[in-house]
Amino acid sequence: MSATSDNRSSWVHSSVYVDEYGNGLVDRLLAAESYPGEAFEAVLRPSPEAVAPAFVDDVGVQSHDIVGFAAPSSQLYDDLFYALYAAVSEAGAVLTTKYPLQTVRSRFPSIDPFVIDSTPGAETDGGVDAEATDSQHVRCGDLTSLGVAAERATTQLAAADRPGTFAIATMTQLLAHHDSAALDQFLHELVGQWRNQGVGGIVHLPPKRDADGSDWFGSAHFDYVIELRTADHVIEARVCGKRDVAPTWQVVGSAPRPDGETPVQLLDRDLSGADDPDRDAFTAG
Repeated sequence: MSATSDNRSSWVHSSVYVDEYGNGLVDRLLAAESYPGEAFEAVLRPSPEAVAPAFVDDVGVQSHDIVGFAAPSSQLYDDLFYALYAAVSEAGAVLTTKYPLQTVRSRFPSIDPFVIDSTPGAETDGGVDAEATDSQHVRCGDLTSLGVAAERATTQLAAADRPGTFAIATMTQLLAHHDSAALDQFLHELVGQWRNQGVGGIVHLPPKRDADGSDWFGSAHFDYVIELRTADHVIEARVCGKRDVAPTWQVVGSAPRPDGETPVQLLDRDLSGADDPDRDAFTAG
């Protein structure tokens, strides 16, 4: 496909010359059109699938950890969230408020998670009285049914032969349906179940801190919080509250280069943060 094909003619003049790299970049921008406002984030590299396992190993994320993932609810960061979840999970459950059941399942070629689908338009009987299967449909606004379904999924994970991790994606959309006090109590109850049954957890949180600027929503329930941001054409992350890991921003991805993608390279670093206080964990090439 060239830069002057019909589907670009409305916004790329026929006299504009674009080389092969430019064509590829425009193709990826077009692919991101269905996610308004996220096109320029969507072309960042390396891919989440490439960087997540290295990040998990470097930070020392364990399958039984309860982790907050503070980032925008956008295409790029959703991909990073699910890649991180896949990198730490051997068996899992997902409470999804954004992507339907089959879309969530398609992200995990190596695991078959139990999915609680609370996306609008999904089947809304709640599945509370039904026998436990590999999926349930619960309305996002029904916190009681969500709690019952999540408890059943936690019990199922705890009985699995492999370490299990429970994901919530996302708290941002749950906050649109419930007041923060009720949702904080829900999170406390659920995380308590995870800890008592040896189940890990990763929860996608809003990136903005509480009004007083001191913390993220629900952070008191987590072992630590991984915060991500996009700055100066790079994706950066920092780990806040984890023992022996300094809360410093580290580069985990960058914009693509004209000479093509380069593999992610994990750099040696002192977990105390003494090596480089600014960006010291990952770089692309």
